[in-house]
Amino acid sequence: MFAGISQIAGFVPPSDGTPREIPPPTPVRFPRCVPRAGEHPPSTRGSVSLVSLLQSIHRPADIRLSHFDALRLHVIADASPQDLIPERNFLPPVDEWNAVPQDDLLEANEATRKPLNNGNLSPGVQTYRERQKELLIDNAAAFRTIRRIPAPAGETAARLGNAYEFYKNLEFFSGYWPDTSLGPEVETSPKDENDTTPLHLQTHVRTGTGSQLPPDYRQQLLTAFIKLVAYDFGCNVSFPRVEPRLHLTPPQSASPPSYFNSSVTFIYRTPTERASARAGIVEGPVAALSARASIVFATEAEEHLDLAREIVAVLLTAQQRAREAKSEKRFGDGKWWTTTPRWGGGPGGPIGREGEKIDELLVGKEEKLVGGAGSENKGSKVAGEFKKTIGGINGSSASKRPKKAKDGNNMQIYENYRRMNPPGPTWDRKARYCAIGKEPRSGFDNVFMVSSLNHHICILRAMVPEKLLDVLEGSDDREGWERVVMWRSKWYDLYLKEERIEAMGVVWGMMAWLMRKIEDPAKAEDQVADEAQPEKMDLS
Repeated sequence: MFAGISQIAGFVPPSDGTPREIPPPTPVRFPRCVPRAGEHPPSTRGSVSLVSLLQSIHRPADIRLSHFDALRLHVIADASPQDLIPERNFLPPVDEWNAVPQDDLLEANEATRKPLNNGNLSPGVQTYRERQKELLIDNAAAFRTIRRIPAPAGETAARLGNAYEFYKNLEFFSGYWPDTSLGPEVETSPKDENDTTPLHLQTHVRTGTGSQLPPDYRQQLLTAFIKLVAYDFGCNVSFPRVEPRLHLTPPQSASPPSYFNSSVTFIYRTPTERASARAGIVEGPVAALSARASIVFATEAEEHLDLAREIVAVLLTAQQRAREAKSEKRFGDGKWWTTTPRWGGGPGGPIGREGEKIDELLVGKEEKLVGGAGSENKGSKVAGEFKKTIGGINGSSASKRPKKAKDGNNMQIYENYRRMNPPGPTWDRKARYCAIGKEPRSGFDNVFMVSSLNHHICILRAMVPEKLLDVLEGSDDREGWERVVMWRSKWYDLYLKEERIEAMGVVWGMMAWLMRKIEDPAKAEDQVADEAQPEKMDLS
């Protein structure tokens, strides 16, 4: 309802009365880092393991092409949708579906639905035509509906339907990125002398540059676009409840493990059980979403950093999909530093700012102890207060709730140190980890990710070998693994209607392939064997 207020509020005239100048638009750039790896590339790391080489990265400037070569990464840019989806028949036949008459749409819809791995049927031609119609709405007409601007004379207001959230976030973008569907932007002031349209009735009002766009806007736009397709396949976009991390475990037990964090979000499958869905249980992840705020790729270091963020997102998604039928092993669980009492088993002493509290207590008690009878009893009371204040391994805490010092610092960190608990869990307790859409016993996993930069998106598919995941978890890497092939589609502009439809078709094919019903070869062989056995005759 108040979508345009943030843009109108930006037009605060300067104090001297001169009109506010619009900053120049941000040029659109994309990274062009395309590593190429052979079928069997030689190892150039020497005696250094892959995990140790990755752990040597401490800052973005440390990323080199040698790290991608060590991963055996092979990127194929501008891949066609037929190459991006493993099986082409899962892509929507656009020409065939658009040729279906409107009267025969309902009958043709049932014939185009396929079984999914959640027990339901996939959406058909009718749903595709509805999404296509919603995404073909002109941006100006959609923005008028969002901002509650009356339609011009002779026109009706656009009905956005399921695409309302998408156009609402796209309207936010128009305040920072110029709408490319209108052609080259003419640099004018917010109040042009030749424009008689009031400011509050204009549909495209740019008040800033692309670099000033809040990062949440891009994430919300990407989420709204993916939901248009994923929801009909029984999936939804969900933010992770725990921080996504790519865990690295070196083969030597003496070296500590580490991780790379990421801001990636996931597409999860919604459980068909109503109780599980209400409890917030999710299944997957099915695919990943990565929205990044980078806009300048002037140097190779910036291009390497953006590619590294995508690779981290792909590999950690593959790690989570490989957790099926596994349990979490927390770092430090059962180690001496989480079980053996500190300070030789004694109560210990003050930590950090707790020493200041002990000094204040000593100064207050010394005055009462000097020259009084029963000093021994009072001394024991003071010792008891010391123990109560300090706590210790086996001592009782002063209070159940963590106290805060006068300067506002929380003392709970000292209590956590005394408890000697291992680090918190990194797995989501309400997530049923499973590799949805993975071909059984294939030796690799096809991980899909939708990447977003500027006001564009692209779809990625990476073939991640299972051997590489084992190496990242601490296995020996001397045997090697197959190369990681990653297909990248072209960048689709979400401002342009035609490219929105193309991107929606690719996302449709991605969801249809991942959510397809897979017959387990082992179960199929057992079923064939049972049918081949001769029926026993009853001779009684």
